[in-house]
This record gives sequence, structure tokens and C-alpha cells, in this order.
Amino acid sequence: MGDVRLRGTCGSHDRGGRRRRERDQVPDAVHAPRQRGAPMSGSPALTKVIMDSWRPWELAEAKLTGLSDAIRENSEAAERTVDQVPNTSWAGGARSAANARASDQNGWAKKVAGKVDDLQTALNNAASAIDSSKTAVNGALLGASMQRFVLISESDPAWQMRYVPKDDDDLTPGQIADKEREMTSYVKGKADELAATASDHAALIRTSVGNLDTIAPPALTLSAQDGRRHGQLAADGWTDEEAAAVGRNLRAAGLSDEQIARLMNGEKLDDVPRGVQEYLHTFYGSVGSEGLFDLKSKFDGMHTPVGDSWSKALGQGLLTLSNENVGANTGYQYLPGWVQDWASNHNSNDGARIRSFDVPLAGLLSHSGTVPPGERFGTELIRKAAGGAGRSADDSGLLAPETNYGGPHDDHSALKQNYEDTIRTFLEVGTRNHEASAAILTGEYSSGEKLADYDRDTMVGYVLKHDWDDGGDVAGGLIDWIRDSGGSGDPTRVALADRAFSGLFDFTTSTADSNNFSTLMNANTAGDAIGKINPHLAGALREASLPYLNILAGGESTVHGHPGFDPEVAPDEMQRRAARLFTLIASDNTYGAPTDENPDGTGAGADLYRDILDQTIRNGTAAGDLASTEPHQARSLAELSANLRALGQSGLYGAEYDLQLDEDVRTEAENAADTKVRNIVTSASAGLTGVPHPAVIAVGAAGTAASPWLLPAESAGDIEFRPPTGVGSGGTAAEDEIRLVYGALRGIDAAPDVGAPAEWYSGDGRLKPLADILSEHKGDQGELLSAMEGALDNPQLVESLRAGTSTGNQQGRLNFDPTDPDNYDDMILNGSE
Repeated sequence: MGDVRLRGTCGSHDRGGRRRRERDQVPDAVHAPRQRGAPMSGSPALTKVIMDSWRPWELAEAKLTGLSDAIRENSEAAERTVDQVPNTSWAGGARSAANARASDQNGWAKKVAGKVDDLQTALNNAASAIDSSKTAVNGALLGASMQRFVLISESDPAWQMRYVPKDDDDLTPGQIADKEREMTSYVKGKADELAATASDHAALIRTSVGNLDTIAPPALTLSAQDGRRHGQLAADGWTDEEAAAVGRNLRAAGLSDEQIARLMNGEKLDDVPRGVQEYLHTFYGSVGSEGLFDLKSKFDGMHTPVGDSWSKALGQGLLTLSNENVGANTGYQYLPGWVQDWASNHNSNDGARIRSFDVPLAGLLSHSGTVPPGERFGTELIRKAAGGAGRSADDSGLLAPETNYGGPHDDHSALKQNYEDTIRTFLEVGTRNHEASAAILTGEYSSGEKLADYDRDTMVGYVLKHDWDDGGDVAGGLIDWIRDSGGSGDPTRVALADRAFSGLFDFTTSTADSNNFSTLMNANTAGDAIGKINPHLAGALREASLPYLNILAGGESTVHGHPGFDPEVAPDEMQRRAARLFTLIASDNTYGAPTDENPDGTGAGADLYRDILDQTIRNGTAAGDLASTEPHQARSLAELSANLRALGQSGLYGAEYDLQLDEDVRTEAENAADTKVRNIVTSASAGLTGVPHPAVIAVGAAGTAASPWLLPAESAGDIEFRPPTGVGSGGTAAEDEIRLVYGALRGIDAAPDVGAPAEWYSGDGRLKPLADILSEHKGDQGELLSAMEGALDNPQLVESLRAGTSTGNQQGRLNFDPTDPDNYDDMILNGSE
């Protein structure tokens, strides 16, 4: 109803060829209830010019009573049609269902007719009240004129009156001013009453329209015939009225925010009217690519909020049509033939095709909100993005792939931006569908069908290795969702995350054949790793791995809630593969000022090690919970925690050694890497590579307890020194065990007593954060560990935790020594046995 306003006339407006609905012929003149006499919200203050433009009785010209009668008669006739079918020719359950459906539809139609009658009543009442009040204002003006008062300006919202004295008047100027104020107040009061009356009745009309929209939303009026007719309008170009008609229908066909959220979770929608599905199918099937892109330009060229909303609905409608989880008449097979042809032309580098389809289609989809495509269409969009990302000098010999993304006279920088925007849009839209992302990572759709003409390693490699101008932020959408789905507890979402992570883990850590891991650690001609090129991608890898940390450390998949992630590799190879994944993550060695997104300013490697320490505490908590019922699990969890720390450090060493290989700097390499890795393990906020910050050297000389703080050499003098969040030596075996035991204390919910000092607890009786306990402890950390073990008051649990820590450390380094650069070169980077 927002397309009509109370202006010069309140009559109906042509709705651009759309099937006329009488309830669309009413104004929403004044938008909300207000206090009487207050200015009309969102409207200019009432003046005589505005008042004279109102023709209130045109409101009542909408023949809604006839419409409501027709609705009743037709619905009753339809019900009688079913009733009159002889029982001899149609009986049984189907007949009973038809009778019930006809009765329900008739009942619903009567309710709709009642709401239409209510709207007609509201219009009639408004016409009568506004006309009466308008007459009162004109009467006041007439009475004023008979007393020699005239309105100074018909455009004056204050309704100022001027007195015209007689020739023989003996009034003083002061007396004239008083008379003018009095008459102005009187006339303005009548005008205010009119404004309030109009506002109040507009609110009542709006409520009636809302009630009608609720019981019979615009989407219910859409049909296949409308879609076909609207699509065919493109043949002669779009008039303003035609474009508006399509825009309104597309917006009516749009999904609600709640429906979009359900689609994003992979749910199937059964509440989208069939008419909406058919409208989208026939509209996009009839409009053609040229007509579709012209309509997008038409909407964008309006430069209005309404045009913007229609442009958005145009992109959303195509994605809705592509999604097989929207009703029963949508999905890839319902997309127009030209879209399917475009999507199935994998990795085409035809310049004319890219300019005619890729670029305008990306423009259409870039403004589509968050509506996810279907699995098949989403997969093809990601493939288009990957193919575009692979068109680089290194991979294909194309020195300037961006030249295909514009005209011959376009500026090169504009061409390059157009190229990046196009492939990034396809990637962002495609990865909204998590099943599509899983298909790209595994090479299979959720049905088990293989992707046609697809090389998983090549295409995923293109996405991860491309030098994205946003640092891989959008590309991270391919994998970062795995964390939320994998940790959701929803079996369906967990299964999808497990499948996707299995493909991701297999691809990123494989050293067979072309050695995926090595190519990701040397992604460009300079030998840079993907974490250095795209730090956001390294962060996304980190996030995706978090639900699987215990399994990566050697835990059983089913026990840890992820039966779908169960790599069929030997334990020693699993250790090496986990170290490779952590090395890829740690290859983000950036450091910068804190941001909302990265409050510590640290790279993904430092963040991963912090995550591992957090997982250690969670494992300790679980061990405490299981201490009395399953003591063997306590030892297992302790082993996993120790393995995780060892493998996390392996990743840090690996990233450091790879940098040295790239720079061909192996002199003192082992000692240098050991120092740097120990520093990041020591400080929860340390940078991964670089040199000691000058401020640390100065502070250390003064004898403070601050841990070493590492920054890249080029930024050491530019970034203000911030001490690490933890205080103490950190990173020692004692502190590693403290984390595990601390978690166990939380798990058994130990209370303050002789074994658990009161200073470990907050005023509410809860155990303080470990960082607080460590910072407040003044003695040796070994003493703190002993005190915590004593507070457990469970010798068997303590023994399990100690044994697990010891065994885990051995297992974590059983098959390779991460501190040995040759081990990294031979066993991690090149994967030799």
C-alpha cells in the first residue's frame, strides 16, 4: 500500500498492467496514529492549497462492496461445483478431501470478503468525516471573510488572517492585531481539526488494509499467467508503468527474513504460495537475458528507495527460483535456458560471453540481500568464480584476464576492479548455500552425484591461491561456516559440516601427486603461502578446524561427535596431516593494530594456539565430569590435549621454516625458529614472526615480568608496545598441565576449602578465569599445579591427567620432530615416508 499517497486526488491509480485489485486503490495518506491536532507524520503541514486538493468522496468510489459480494458468490459456487459431482462417479477419501478443501476455501473467502467490507466501511467513514471537517474549515473562512478577514497566503501552514478595515473604522493598530490573532486562532483550530480527522481516518484505513494483507497477502494473487505476461513486456522495452508493475509483483513474491534464515539453514520451505513459484518460473523464463538486464538498469536508474527495492527483488527472485528447497516448482531445472547454458559452460574465457552475461549477471546478484541459491546453481556460481580466479599469468598465461570484463576503451584499473567484483560476487552468492560449498570441497552433490567435468583440487586451489583484493574475506565464506554448523548439535548440519571438512582436510593436507600442500605454501612465483596472500582465508581455515581439534589430535570421530569426519589414514600420517593444516593456518604471519574483527591484531597462527589452549581447558572440564564414571576417558582427553599442543607448535615451526625456505635463509635456522616459536607459545598475544620489539628489550632490562613480544621488523618502531595478556614465563610444561587441571576443577565444580584457596574464587563462588589465577599467583607455577591437583581430591583423576600429559607429549612428537627443519622439508612439505 506504500505506492499510493493522498495528494491532489484520492482516486485510484493505474497499476501498470497488473491485474487490478480494488484494495490497492486506497491511500495510506497519513502513516500512523497520532495525537489529535498534531501535524500529520511524514506529511507537510496542512495548508489551504493542500486542503483544496483533497476530494474525499473519491475515496468511497472504490466499489469494494461489489468485490466482496463477488468473492462470496464465486466461492460458494465453487463449493457447490464439488458438491454437485455425483457420488457414483467420485467417492472415497479423495472426494472427502475435496469436500473439506472446498469448504475451507469457502470459509476463507468469506473472511476475506468481510475484510474487504471493513475496508469499504473505513473508506466511507473517512470520506464523510473528512468532507464534514473540510466544510467546517471553509465555513470558518467564509465567516471570516464576512467580517472583513482574508487569508494572507493559501500556502501558509499557520493560516494567518489579515483584517481589512472599513474607511470609517476607528480601530487602533493594537486592536486590529488582537482581532487578527483571534480570527487566525479560530480558523487554524478548524484546520487542525481537519488534519487530525484525516490522520485518524488514514490510520484506520491503514489498519483495514493491513488486516486484508494479513489474510490475503499480495503474493496470493500472483500466477503463472502474470509472470508470462510481465516477462513478455520486455520485448518492446520497459515503460515506467510496466517496470513498476513488475517491481511490485517481484517484491510481493519476496521471501521474509524468517524464510531466508530457514533456507540458509538448509530447511525446506512449504509456506511459499504455489502462485509465487509459478510467477517466478514464467517471468524469468519469458523475460530473456537482455530484458532482465535492461529492467535492472531501469530500476537502478530511478535512484529512489522504491527503485532500489525493486532492483533487489529482481536479484532475489532469480535466486529464489533456483533454490530447490522453495516449494515444489523451483530448482536448477526451473531456471531459464540461457542461465543453465551459461552455468554449464565451465570456465569459459570467451570475452564476449563474459561481458554479455558474467558482468551483468554479477551486477544483478550483487544486490540480492542474503537469499541463498539452490545447491546446483550455487555450485555453478562458485565454479564460475574459481574459473575466473584461475585466469592469472601463473596459471594460464593470460597476462590481463580483466580485459574480458569491459569495453576496449575502459580504464585498466576499472577493468581490474570489474573483474574482481564479478568473480567475488559469484563466490559470495554461491557460498550462501552451504551444500554448494560442500559440493565444491568434495566434488559431490548432497545426493552423492558427482560434479560433471570437475577437478576438485584444481578449482579449490584457484579459490585459495588467488590474490583476492579483500584478503580472502569473501573466499573464506567457502569454509568458515563449517565451525557454526559443526558445533551446532543439529545432526543434519553437523553431517554437512563433517562432509565439507573431510573434503577440505583431504585437499589442503595431501602431498600425493601434485602435492596440494606444497602448492598452497608456495602459491605464487614469490613462494608466498596462502596465509600471507589471503590472511582472512587462513582465519577461515582456523575457524573451520575448531570443532575437530580433538579428532585432529588422534581422537575417535564418533566419540567426539563427528562421525562424518573419519579420515582413512594411518595414525602417523594423520599426525603429519594435522601439522600441515596447522602450518597453513600459521602461514598468516600478519600483525597490525587491533580492529573490531581482530582485537589483538595477531595472525591466525597465534589465534590457533590460543584456541588449542582453550580446548585444553574444555578437555580438562570434560575429564572432571567423567572422573568418577569413565576414568579412562580422562586419560584419553589428557593425551589429546598434549598432542594438540605439540601439533599446534608443529604448525608454528612449519610456517617459520617455510618462510626460511622461501628466503633461502637456513643459517641458524633451527635456533631462530625455536626462539620465535617459544615466544608465541609463551605469550598469548605474540606475533608469529619478526624481531623483539624495542620496548620489550627496554622493559626486560628493567627487570619486569613481561614476556617477549614479537612484531614484524618493519613495524617495530611504528606500533605502540602492548604487553601480553598473560603474565609469567608461560608455555612451560607446568602451565600446560595447569590448564588441564584447571578445566578438571571446573568439571567437578570444586568448592573453596583447604585444598582450593578462596582467592581462586569470585564473590559468587565461581572459579575465576585461569588468567586471573595465574596473574595473582606469586609463587612457582609448579607449586600452583600441585595445589590444583590437591584441590581435585581425586588421586585416580590426577594420575590419569599426569599420564595423559606425559603420553600425549610423546605421541605428539613420535613420528617427526617439528623442531628439525629437515623433518619439515622431508616429512611435512614433501610428504616422504
